[in-house]
Amino acid sequence: MKVRATISLALFATCLALIEFALAADPIILRTAVTPREAWVGQKVVLHVDVLAKDGWAQLTKVADTSVDGAYLIRLETQGTRLGETLEGDSYSGQRYEFMVFAQRDGKLTVPSIPVDVEVKTWGAAGGAHTEQLQTPEVEIVASMPPGAEGIRGLISTSRLTANQRWDPKPESGVVGDAIRRTITMSAEDVSGMAFVPKRYGDIEDVGVYPGEPAVDDNFARGSLTGTRIETVTYVFERARDLEIPDILFSWWDINANELKQITLPGLSLQVAANPAVSPDNSQEIDDLQSKRLWWWFVLAIVAIGAIVLLFGKRISIRWTAWRKARREREVVYFQQVRRSARTGDPRALLRDTMRWLDRINDHTQPARLDEFLVQYGATQSRVDTLDLDRAGIALFMNQLSNARKQWQSAAQREYIVNRLLPDLNSR
Repeated sequence: MKVRATISLALFATCLALIEFALAADPIILRTAVTPREAWVGQKVVLHVDVLAKDGWAQLTKVADTSVDGAYLIRLETQGTRLGETLEGDSYSGQRYEFMVFAQRDGKLTVPSIPVDVEVKTWGAAGGAHTEQLQTPEVEIVASMPPGAEGIRGLISTSRLTANQRWDPKPESGVVGDAIRRTITMSAEDVSGMAFVPKRYGDIEDVGVYPGEPAVDDNFARGSLTGTRIETVTYVFERARDLEIPDILFSWWDINANELKQITLPGLSLQVAANPAVSPDNSQEIDDLQSKRLWWWFVLAIVAIGAIVLLFGKRISIRWTAWRKARREREVVYFQQVRRSARTGDPRALLRDTMRWLDRINDHTQPARLDEFLVQYGATQSRVDTLDLDRAGIALFMNQLSNARKQWQSAAQREYIVNRLLPDLNSR
């Protein structure tokens, strides 16, 4: 038994040596690792991708889009860190690239092989540069759900999270038709701003609730990352009564204290009065009078419409058809369809309607391309290379697309003003 065990250990050591020798002999080394390998759901995991070339230098020139089941992947906006190693007496140098992975469920998660283009420059008289298509090795992450956090949507696990709000204005009372805006700012350490899922604002009786476009920002300072998301929601008072605008709760996991924490942003209690233009004493009489007037206006309108149809029916029909077609072809109508597809959660329908919208605004002879549009008009500091469009990726995609659309609209407006104001020098 001792002899057999000794032989087994010797064979195992020999295999390890052969594997390391084979790695060292390879002219290009492409490897992946994650830090940490075991993390909480919602915690940032750094995916390291190293590329090294023997007797030369290697870098990644292209990284294909990929998806991680149960997580989403964000590439850090860095040029990579230079690496240099000696393996089995051979000199290797290259780059290390970093991605952020945020698990959205517990269990084992696999980051699949990612197709990449590797540019290699070799030294010496016979040196030169060439590009090869390779694939990164798979790597696993083990995610755990913090105790008590089951069912929390979009959990953030970090060392520090802050949330605050601002009311504009902050009244103690109001009248029907007034509006107030609530601005919510969320910020967390070692978390991208895109990791925050959009807040859900429920319906409030007799109040119109209108969420605005969010703003997302990532700040890198001395190797640390701080992500911020700013959301706005506007409340419009529709009826006179005592109102309660509810609190907003944030639950997050403190990875240093191993504790589930909660931040409460308090709501508002206020009285909404009737519009002073209508006196409550004669409101019923006014309603009756308005009803009678509306009836006579309705009869007169029917008679007028009948006469117009008899005289100008065909011409009106042609213009009406043209007007409706023009309204359907407006850019905003196409983008509203994109938003409706995003709410359904169907990624195929979302991408289909996004491309239809791009074709509508495309003024070039070449077909519209989504990647080029986002690069040209991208409004976020962190570019999303990979989105899980089956889960939180849809919200992230719509945030990026909406920001890019704003930039496109600003550029189109500037171009319109320049074309209208500058004189036509060629006509002189």
